[in-house]
Amino acid sequence: MKKMIALAVIALFPAVAVRAADDDKYVTIKGKIVWDAAKGAAPKRTPIKANKDEEVAAKDKDFNTEDWVVDGKTGAIKNVVVWVLPDVTGADVGALAAAIAANKSFPFKSFTAADIHPAMAKPAKKIVEIDQPCCRFIPHILVAQAGQEMLIKNSSPVPHNAKWVSRNNSEINPLLPAGGQFKLENPLVAERFPIEISCSIHPWMKGYVRVFDHPYFALTGEDGAFEIKNAPVLKGKLRIFIWQENGLHKGNDGRFGEPIDVKPGTLDLKEIKFDTGPPKKAEK
Repeated sequence: MKKMIALAVIALFPAVAVRAADDDKYVTIKGKIVWDAAKGAAPKRTPIKANKDEEVAAKDKDFNTEDWVVDGKTGAIKNVVVWVLPDVTGADVGALAAAIAANKSFPFKSFTAADIHPAMAKPAKKIVEIDQPCCRFIPHILVAQAGQEMLIKNSSPVPHNAKWVSRNNSEINPLLPAGGQFKLENPLVAERFPIEISCSIHPWMKGYVRVFDHPYFALTGEDGAFEIKNAPVLKGKLRIFIWQENGLHKGNDGRFGEPIDVKPGTLDLKEIKFDTGPPKKAEK
């Protein structure tokens, strides 16, 4: 019996060693997105004026605009999407420089299956949801991973519709009766651009969905904080992208992201001042 126990313990050590070695290949990236005071005073939320189903809207204790949600004291920005991709290498370095110089988009490569941490290989949830409990889409911004299923709900006492406009995930506009719901026919696939969702019955209602083909993305909360866990270190560099519904961090130049140096462990980027950037230039 003692011999069997000893053998079992010995057998465990290689597995533990492999897991420890694997952990040396990944980094957790965190930070906080805040308003750049150099750009002037932060925008403030204002009450939404409902011109239909006013009684239902009045039940919403947070019935305010959501295109900017900035904490007046700390400058923290809610609903900012942050993600990382492998940095460019080899011949792509010159190609990226040429694309930036010519103001043209660049096809960044995503992570391979071998890059993904085993714990991140599959989404934590099979289904992601957006609800309309009053007269807003909640959440206002939804981030999802390819392969997840999309459910749009209406838990309010009045009808809504959900006009969904995308490039890769069809276009739909289902009518949702009170208490109704609609599930997209196919699992989500990745999109380069945000998917807009709106309600024609209540024209002030709008939300966005972003779908990635990897798990290395995050959405900021009210404190502006984000955390991307177990991203692969690769060759010591990743490229970070930051998006808010009014545009990319650093404006049109934000399409190219920014390289960051990474190493195993935790990388705290501290406060990142969201730069709305110069006016968008037409792509050549």
